[in-house]
Amino acid sequence: MNGPAAASSRAPLYVGLDIGTTSTKGAVVDATGHLLAVASVPYPVSRPRPGWAEQDPCNYVDAATRCIRELLASPGIDASRIAGLCGSGQAPTHLFLDARGEPVRPAILWQDTRAGAEAADLAREVPAATMADLIGMSWPVDASNPLARGRWLAAHEPETLARAAHILLPKDFVHYSLTGEMRTDAWSAKGLVHQATMRTIDGIETLGRLPGALVPPAGTPRDVVGRVTKEAARATGLRAGIPVTCGWTDAMAAMLGSGALGHPGLAGDVSGTSEVTGVTIAGAPPRLGPLMAARIVDTGRWIIYGPTQASGASLGWVARTIALPSSHMPGEAAHAAAVALAEGVDPGAGGVTFLPYLEGERAPIWNPRVRGAFTGLSTATEPGHLVRAVLEGVACSIRHILGLAVENGGTPIREVRVAGGGARIDLWNRIKADVTGLAMRPCETTENGVLGSAILAATGAGDFASLDVASDGMVRFGDPILPDPAHRATYDDLFRRYVALYPAIDGATRPA
Repeated sequence: MNGPAAASSRAPLYVGLDIGTTSTKGAVVDATGHLLAVASVPYPVSRPRPGWAEQDPCNYVDAATRCIRELLASPGIDASRIAGLCGSGQAPTHLFLDARGEPVRPAILWQDTRAGAEAADLAREVPAATMADLIGMSWPVDASNPLARGRWLAAHEPETLARAAHILLPKDFVHYSLTGEMRTDAWSAKGLVHQATMRTIDGIETLGRLPGALVPPAGTPRDVVGRVTKEAARATGLRAGIPVTCGWTDAMAAMLGSGALGHPGLAGDVSGTSEVTGVTIAGAPPRLGPLMAARIVDTGRWIIYGPTQASGASLGWVARTIALPSSHMPGEAAHAAAVALAEGVDPGAGGVTFLPYLEGERAPIWNPRVRGAFTGLSTATEPGHLVRAVLEGVACSIRHILGLAVENGGTPIREVRVAGGGARIDLWNRIKADVTGLAMRPCETTENGVLGSAILAATGAGDFASLDVASDGMVRFGDPILPDPAHRATYDDLFRRYVALYPAIDGATRPA
């Protein structure tokens, strides 16, 4: 069927979950993409040693359960109408479970860099082209790679590997708690699962010191993992028997929820703590360069894209650093106060340039050691210049990635769909349009990860013929923001400075 009749009082509803780094978010979504109820349950990140980032895996299940119960208790929500559920979430975050499905150690988060030395060894031992053949994709080996983490565990926690019977992602563990079934999608399990065959990679034992039996069956994000058990129904309030769909990484779910995956030439910019930006192309990219690419489910299309490390995080940092009165308040209040200062500053930020490498950088430079910088400071520089430079620096990182995506993917960009919390900042959308020279179209909802999960749930439940049909029917947009030609020369000059600065900063910050 093309889609359920959303106007009916008995039309199906869907639960989308985003099992994130600091919280699990959820929404009840109807077939036209309206979010009828939203909930969020936080949990902590433990950092017991420098470079480590861990979480109690039970927090994911507890938070998801509480989130679902809160959603179903919301006014006007009829639990009997829930037709499907899907969770997506943080990756690559790895959970190790014993034969009973119980965690044997804290989850190792995507931010965790303890396996940096092992990653460097792996990259030296295995040429990039060979690694790409083994895992079915081009992915620079870094500390988040599960093969590097397997090596670290074998050297430092052999008892963990001795007890482990399964390796899952956070959303897979939540799905297991709901269905009793262990499944994953190939993209979330990259490094463990070959992207073309969706089978455990050859050489996982020798390269990663990981038993191949740890890896669960893998499929596509729209596959049904299983159905809600009676026990899970009692815990959550869901109906027993509703299908649970496999889900995707948080970035790809948010891209789906931005509407950027539907047609070649549409780009997406998921603007949150970090930024993920890329463009949909008609087939496999001719080359990748320093970017990544993923197949889009249900289609022959691909997205060529890059993740960054600190976009919203850079804005939060500058708000704290210039000691705004609101900087002690929750993120959005501090961000709004900082952005208000930048509103009065002309494009170019008085000659100040910012590199948003506060926590190293992923695409397109893949350098965890590099650090951020301001250049062009003078006695005339005021707080508003610093904030404007941060907004413009992040926009330059987007231009950098999208330019490479067009160059390597061979598809011009028609429009950029802006998703995530950053899409609510009008000035930032205008700066992004001016810096990139591309039209920015903000999504109506900025909870795009949960919307993308709901689209997967609706498709997995069989209520839409494909993700394309579901996305076209469930993603809603605001008016486009067009670039101002009067600012083009200023921002072309800024971008030249931005790209030229990285080699100098990298050389200055490398260890002796």
